[in-house]
Amino acid sequence: MAELLSDLEARYEKRKKDMDLHRMLRDKHNREAREWANKRDELNKKVREMVAEAKEHKAKRDELNQKVKELKEKRREWNDKVQELSNQLREARKRLMPRKDMPNISKLKKRLRELEFKQQTSVLAPDKERELVEIIDSLYKQINEYEKVMDEELKKNDELKKIQDELNKAREEAEKYHKEIEEYVKEAQVHHDKMMELFEKADEIRKEADEAHQQYLENKKRADEEHEKFVQAAKDVRDFEKIITGLKQKLATSKKKKEKVEVKERAKEIYEKFKRGEPLTTEDLLILQKAGLL
Repeated sequence: MAELLSDLEARYEKRKKDMDLHRMLRDKHNREAREWANKRDELNKKVREMVAEAKEHKAKRDELNQKVKELKEKRREWNDKVQELSNQLREARKRLMPRKDMPNISKLKKRLRELEFKQQTSVLAPDKERELVEIIDSLYKQINEYEKVMDEELKKNDELKKIQDELNKAREEAEKYHKEIEEYVKEAQVHHDKMMELFEKADEIRKEADEAHQQYLENKKRADEEHEKFVQAAKDVRDFEKIITGLKQKLATSKKKKEKVEVKERAKEIYEKFKRGEPLTTEDLLILQKAGLL
């Protein structure tokens, strides 16, 4: 029985160490799970803040784009007015300034633009380059001369002057709306770029948050597994304690019975010694007392 008790106590100590180990691992994984959860929550908070800010930029962009749409309609109206007045001015000039020697200035300007583009984009021989430059200079002079003549005629004719003034005003209005459109488009693009930047950053952080959540789940799973092992080990420890306690009590009872038997046997020997008239020691008297013979 003593050997059994020794074996049980050894197994009990080992199970206690197992219990402590599982408790330590459980607490470690729970601690790490909380850390990953906190990191995940912080990252998700950043994502929400970035998405909210990105939506503000989107709303501002959409508001500006709507303004651009309205301004484009205004510009279209004034461009239509410019076209209408240009047609009126051309017809009025034909009617009021019927000079056969006046060329079509619009065609001259178109030809000038074509030649300037050719000069800027083509590689020409020196003589061809000079020839082209002379033609461009000639066109400049013709256009300037004809425009001066037309301006002089325009000043003399009230009808032409009125149409020209209206045309100039329409062009100014169209240009004004065009500039406003450019400003709003530029501002809308700034908000669009910022919105896209925030959405991209939010996606990156969201991936980090997902990774942190995965780490949280893995550590929580390990903590739960270690907790189950800890609970089983703690149960085994309690069972061992009950068995060992019971076994120790049985051993103690058995020992007492054995000692009692031994005392009685010894007491009988001392009593026989007493009857023979042999002297007794103090220890002998105590044994007789313990055995109930005194």
